[in-house]
Amino acid sequence: MTYLAERSVLLSLALALGGLGCVGLEAGIDYPSDLPSPDEHVATPEGEADPSISLNGFVIKDEVCKEVDTRPVTQRLGPEDFARFLETQGLKIEPQKARDNLYWFDFPTGEKKEGEPQQFLRLRLAVLDDHFAATRDLQESLLDHGPGWWGVRRSNLAVLAPKTGLSESVAFALKHKLVCWGMFAYSGTDDVYGVPGPYTEL
Repeated sequence: MTYLAERSVLLSLALALGGLGCVGLEAGIDYPSDLPSPDEHVATPEGEADPSISLNGFVIKDEVCKEVDTRPVTQRLGPEDFARFLETQGLKIEPQKARDNLYWFDFPTGEKKEGEPQQFLRLRLAVLDDHFAATRDLQESLLDHGPGWWGVRRSNLAVLAPKTGLSESVAFALKHKLVCWGMFAYSGTDDVYGVPGPYTEL
């Protein structure tokens, strides 16, 4: 292979990899088709109706979490705390340990059909030393996976969710009150965006 041909191949590979970074890693997972519309649960950053579901274009209304304690948490938490929260929302999910500080939470995505395996959407929960480490872990994970991946964090826990559109991710987080449990973040092309909501911590 000539020097120019080799450089051409390397450039093509670099562009291809760069392109992959801009679209985000595919998760191969389908989100439920019965998610609620987020429209009535969000407002503009100024508190007005009919916001744009776009990065920096909306906030989660406080009324979404009126029956949930959204006071900031300072003590260390574990996967059982997340599991207990989900159970209060009517969803019993046993965490599966992937390694010492990493757990899987498999959310059913519909009715189980006879003779077919239950379809699920897997969220990854990481247990970190403190809220600084959880913030860093979620930010780095979202940037590593690329646009369309999202998650929530609370105290020393960081939850990473598979790639989907912004509206669909917000709808899923609203359905299971994840926006009440932790701070919502969504990955854009080259940055991570926080969506203000009822649960806030430094």
